[in-house]
Amino acid sequence: MDFAAIGKVNREVYKRHPDMAGTSPKVSQQSGNRFLLLYTKTVEIGAGRKMEQTIRVTADEQGNILRMSASKS
Repeated sequence: MDFAAIGKVNREVYKRHPDMAGTSPKVSQQSGNRFLLLYTKTVEIGAGRKMEQTIRVTADEQGNILRMSASKS
């Protein structure tokens, strides 16, 4: 996956999840031309408590998003 394709995915992730802006993804190749991008950030939820949020994106090599999911822990 090239830099331009990652940038395309980043723009969509940041648009849907503005709190993830500036977070760089961990990129790993899955089968064929599919890639997994993981965005992880620790956010403060109040009263000094923190929570880790992860956005998981499956995209093709052109940066087209095939699937996106969010989780909090």
